[in-house]
Amino acid sequence: MKNDVRRLTDGAMMCAIIGVVLLINRQLGGLFQDMFLFLFPLPMVFYSAKYGMKNSWVVFAAMTILGFLLGGIPTMFYVASESLIGIIYGGGIYAKEDSHKLVLFTMAAGAVINVISTIIFASVFGYDIAAETKEMEAMMNNVFEQTGAAIPSTINLSQYIRTIIVVSAVFTGVLQGFVTHVLSRLLLTRLRFPVEPIRPIAEYFPPKWTGYLGFAGFVAYYWSVLRPLPDPLYQNILQGLGMCGFLYLLCWGYIGITVFYSIYRPGHRAGGVLIGILLTFIMPVFLVIFGFLYITTDIHRRLLEGRKHAESNQQS
Repeated sequence: MKNDVRRLTDGAMMCAIIGVVLLINRQLGGLFQDMFLFLFPLPMVFYSAKYGMKNSWVVFAAMTILGFLLGGIPTMFYVASESLIGIIYGGGIYAKEDSHKLVLFTMAAGAVINVISTIIFASVFGYDIAAETKEMEAMMNNVFEQTGAAIPSTINLSQYIRTIIVVSAVFTGVLQGFVTHVLSRLLLTRLRFPVEPIRPIAEYFPPKWTGYLGFAGFVAYYWSVLRPLPDPLYQNILQGLGMCGFLYLLCWGYIGITVFYSIYRPGHRAGGVLIGILLTFIMPVFLVIFGFLYITTDIHRRLLEGRKHAESNQQS
């Protein structure tokens, strides 16, 4: 009986938190659901991690109803989808699932939700893709005119911008999912849940096949620019996959640079972050190639061995 009362009390508290957030979101014109969507799963992460997935669906339904009452269909979609991520993530913690699977699920779910809200149901959520495409096209034409540069004749600027919008929606969702994972770990650790501590970024390493796949996408992207396909649909798909490969290798190149700098200059870690940011804007192709080598060769292993060697020297 005591446990049932505590479960009901915690569920009511989580609903109250979501209700307050939705009221603030309403007063700020939807700022929370646009800028801080990664915060929405946290109440359900806590509840599901404490009581399990099976006991969380009633609270999930109550939060979804609150989303509809305090914000309409778009807000209800965000609350329901993000709370579902929280249920599955917290339920995984409750069932002691592998943390790698949980973070991959969170990032994938974030990407799917962002694509659905930005692309598929754009009109429902107040987005006008055609207007945004025209505005970006006019802005890019203006930039090219002012700089004296010419748009390559092989590029259809309108289709290219649409592809950029889709890819940016995917990567924004992935980033939101990763931030949700980090904040969930910090929250549960703070509340003394038995979870694995957050590992340093240097200990994360993707499978080698993803490096080859990303490089294939990188090559396909430049091929599609130089020799466009006659079918616009296949051209957009090829360019979209190429952009994803390019950005994937770029991210791991940035990680590799920061890890390298933090190991060999441990007292100046901010310098590695600054160098990575500068290379991202000045020499992105260098970072892409370095990211490919970082994934497919033993650079990562050697960096970790160098860190262990440096730590042992400091201790001695």
